[in-house]
Amino acid sequence: MKKVYNILLAIILLAMIVVVAMIIVKYAGNSKNEQEVSKMIESIKEEVAKEEQEEYLEEIEMEYKGYKVVGIIKIPKIDLEYPILSETTNASMKLSITKFWGNGVNKIGNLSLAGHNNYDGTMFGKTKNLEIGDTIELTDMYNITRRYTIYDKFITDPNDISIIEADNFGSREVTLITCSNGNKERLIIKAREGILENN
Repeated sequence: MKKVYNILLAIILLAMIVVVAMIIVKYAGNSKNEQEVSKMIESIKEEVAKEEQEEYLEEIEMEYKGYKVVGIIKIPKIDLEYPILSETTNASMKLSITKFWGNGVNKIGNLSLAGHNNYDGTMFGKTKNLEIGDTIELTDMYNITRRYTIYDKFITDPNDISIIEADNFGSREVTLITCSNGNKERLIIKAREGILENN
């Protein structure tokens, strides 16, 4: 009986070591990605500075690990700043925030952006701390920054496609989408350009 107990204890300890190692590897990967994302943001800003020296401002074309960059999202309250990648795939979502649906950055209509809800607070891991009235900044590849004010925050079903529709036609809107409750639900944050008096 003691031998069986020792074998079970060894298996449990081994399993715990494997789990801890997997967590360390994942967080180390997230940390490396965060450093690379920061370098990419700096590269975009350098290109913008060069472009501003030219007589005619043109759209900056940049890629990050094979994906076209269409803008930058910045949320000062939660210290978030990422390039926005042009498409949402399993691979692109491991790298940065992605365009899920809608027109281009800062265009009229609803731009839906997707990002992982990482436990270490990276990507959209801190968006749960946002509140109505907080600000989201989007910068397009012409270096035009617009500020959006959060007016709604809710949890919905992963199959709810109504979230990609514009709530106020003719305005600029952004919807942030991330997983919640072990990927069983979606946390949705909706914002509209400018300060809202009434919803």
